Amino acid sequence: MSIARSFGKTNAEPGSVHRIPGTGIFSGPGAHTGSEVFSDAGLRQLDEVVRSARLAAGAAVPTLLAPVPAGGDAARLTAQHCTFDHCGLLLFPRTLESGLRRLEELGLSPMPVVPSTVVRRRLAERYGLDPADCEVHITRLRLGLPTGRRHTAVEIFLLPRDGRAYSPRLEEAEVAAGYEQHTAFVVARPSTALLTRLVASWRTEAGLLTEGGGHNPHEGGPDGSTVMYFVREHAHPGPRRRFELHCPGDLTPFIDRLPREGAAVRRAYAAWRPIDPAPLSTAG
Repeated sequence: MSIARSFGKTNAEPGSVHRIPGTGIFSGPGAHTGSEVFSDAGLRQLDEVVRSARLAAGAAVPTLLAPVPAGGDAARLTAQHCTFDHCGLLLFPRTLESGLRRLEELGLSPMPVVPSTVVRRRLAERYGLDPADCEVHITRLRLGLPTGRRHTAVEIFLLPRDGRAYSPRLEEAEVAAGYEQHTAFVVARPSTALLTRLVASWRTEAGLLTEGGGHNPHEGGPDGSTVMYFVREHAHPGPRRRFELHCPGDLTPFIDRLPREGAAVRRAYAAWRPIDPAPLSTAG
């Protein structure tokens, strides 16, 4: 599978079974014994995100943002100041404990979980839920990469099916549309000036719309970390459709100043693929 199909359908024939070398993840009817923990669709998406992360880890960083002008600010600033960090996915395990255990059995080495703040809020807003009921947890999966090193290149959000916020409709809509799937870059030394230029270049040259973000005090050291999300506008199609900037520290004042393009974000999501016909809003 090429980078151009980072979150697309698998190349396996209908009804076949395929395995990602080095992961132990199988997909296809009857291909695994963990269907009581994760759905078949969830395991297929996990296959895809592992593949995508491995490809991204070996790619030049600006190519992940493609298409962008080769000599433009978006490519230059991304190359100079961003490093690939992870690809992200939302999964719905039967319970948190069984989900982590299944990931361990698949050889994916899940890291200790931390609470989500931003995705919890996004889901609550999207489905009209109480944020306190959205018990979303974050784990990272440590992958063996083609370079020989190991890196926590996959981020998994876990919303257990035994939680108060869970419903089959929510899982169905999220699996169909993949609203939380993303490719993430880290900016190790963020500044207001740098982030202003970077976000502006992403908007004008890559067609990325700002979705907002937030601060998570549970990740990234004593000061936590800040995430900002971006979705590619429909008029500027590209292989990867959603991105995250991950920065150390609390950059809430910068996020609060980001422009909000709510109508354009909703149009971008509506163009992705058929989704649940009930109204779904987006954060930001």
